Amino acid sequence: MTQSIKTKSLCRRALKQRNQRVNQYCGLVTPIAMHYCRRCPEPLDDLVQVGLMGLLRAAELYRPQTATPFEAFARPHIRGAILHYLRDSASAVRLPRRQMELHDKLRQLKASWTSGHGQEPSAEDLRLALQLSLDQWQELLRGQALARPLDLETGYEETRLHEGWSCRPSESGFTGADEWEYQGAEVRQQLACLEPGLRRVIQKVVLSGWSYRRTAALLQVSPMTVQRRLKQGLAQMRAALLNADAFSSLNCQPRPHPAPSVAPAC
Repeated sequence: MTQSIKTKSLCRRALKQRNQRVNQYCGLVTPIAMHYCRRCPEPLDDLVQVGLMGLLRAAELYRPQTATPFEAFARPHIRGAILHYLRDSASAVRLPRRQMELHDKLRQLKASWTSGHGQEPSAEDLRLALQLSLDQWQELLRGQALARPLDLETGYEETRLHEGWSCRPSESGFTGADEWEYQGAEVRQQLACLEPGLRRVIQKVVLSGWSYRRTAALLQVSPMTVQRRLKQGLAQMRAALLNADAFSSLNCQPRPHPAPSVAPAC
């Protein structure tokens, strides 16, 4: 009975000390969060919340008898929590630096346009404000589409219209939903041809939005193995799709009308 009372007393004292440290050093989080907010599209509030979780973890692990000041002990935990969050939420497709800079400008322009003009900007307004040609604008929108996971089973025409994509005639003689349906069938076919381990990683990380850590726990491998399999699988699919496009161009044959895919659902 006496031992139980002592244990509860120690737990309450440790909890009180932890909360005091968090309240005293919560100012460490905002500068670190702002540092990464300027380098990524994540909102500052989200990074601050993640940083506070790192500070809380540091307050739980800190031992006063060590010679390290708590401030020096807490900073790596705050930074590590934010970096883990950014790694897990990062896109599987890494765009060129020029494309990332244009995406940042586009996001800032959209945010400032409504307050300055009192209405939502159109795609043409954004293109002219960024001083981009039609080809450059199309490339920018394609990069946005690549930077986020999409369901391969659904059509892409709605997303294209929502984001202001112009519907140009394709070389194969059909456009819009038919073109995307054919491309989606090609991607599903190449995905089905991958090794089971690579295919499952792509299905979980890219299509389902799982983090490396969660996928690794399911497959009973390390997160680094998941990352390596993801890169390998995407590289194989990219090479296969490029080879298929090159073969189609050399033959100069029109693409057949898209038919329902026989590949297993993603």
